[in-house]
Amino acid sequence: SKKDKKIEIQIVDSKVTVGKDTFDGFTLSIGKKTIGEIADMAGQFAIIKNGNGILFTKNLEKAVEILIENYNLNK
Repeated sequence: SKKDKKIEIQIVDSKVTVGKDTFDGFTLSIGKKTIGEIADMAGQFAIIKNGNGILFTKNLEKAVEILIENYNLNK
């Protein structure tokens, strides 16, 4: 049987670059590996991939959930 492993995810305040603009936001990481960035864009949260906003949500928790799901799917 497989044991459940505890994974610590860190959410750190940071500046996030989207195109040529910089926004306040968050960086998510597991250990030393960055799994994604979220930019706070006037009440909407954008998940950033390759410097572009790929998905927008009004809820930070939902954006974090989506990043973790994508990380687990691509692992």
